[in-house]
Amino acid sequence: MKKTLNRRQYKIYNLLKIEEDVKVNDLAKKFNVAEMTIRRDLEKLEDQGLVKRTFGGAILSANTDITFNHRKTLYVKEKQSIGYSAAQYIQNGDSIFVDAGTTTSHLPRYLSNNLAISLVTNGVNIVSHIHDSNKEKILLGGIYRDSTRSLVGPITQSHLENLYFDKAFLSASGFSVEKGFTNSNSLEVQIKQKVMKQSNEVNLLIDSSKFEKNYLHKIGDLHDIHRIFTEKMPPDSQKIVIKKLGVELVICDSFLQ
Repeated sequence: MKKTLNRRQYKIYNLLKIEEDVKVNDLAKKFNVAEMTIRRDLEKLEDQGLVKRTFGGAILSANTDITFNHRKTLYVKEKQSIGYSAAQYIQNGDSIFVDAGTTTSHLPRYLSNNLAISLVTNGVNIVSHIHDSNKEKILLGGIYRDSTRSLVGPITQSHLENLYFDKAFLSASGFSVEKGFTNSNSLEVQIKQKVMKQSNEVNLLIDSSKFEKNYLHKIGDLHDIHRIFTEKMPPDSQKIVIKKLGVELVICDSFLQ
């Protein structure tokens, strides 16, 4: 990182490592400065390749490895609990898809050695956690995104064309009952949407830090999923809508006791 950043710009960058996206109006209030000042800060961070500006805010640049490495150190106990709980819903003989993500990466760690399943993934970090021989592992090809350890693009889409799943386990960067579940990268979203169409059951794995956050690209609506795994009960306003739509809500706290 260049040394020309001022203290506020450093703080914005460090905040992005945790929050994954920021809004200009929120930052202006937080630092008690004008929105134009924040826009100049984000422009400078973007010039240095640290962030990518979005409509009304910014996200971490996909060109830096810190996006993945830092995220996997956040909310570890919560993600372990979610991965463990989700693994209990997988049955012998299932064909499943697990997408790339720091939350979904905990699921394969808790799969029973006795389970004979077929697991398809676009995540290099997913397949590296499975070692027993009675599980068929299929790693899709495609364009490798270092920031998410995932494979995406037309090749990945074509590999998915004739694959169908009993259950899909997907991650998202943001979730709200109004906007559905979202992500900042269109290539990642295309894979998730393709998998959803070819799955009998769609499970969303998100920790509570993703609640009430919306990103540029929509993956799907709440009615597109069957089950949500999270470690904390969402706000009452969200919980009511989730239950009204018949989506099962699984609160995962095995590692939080």
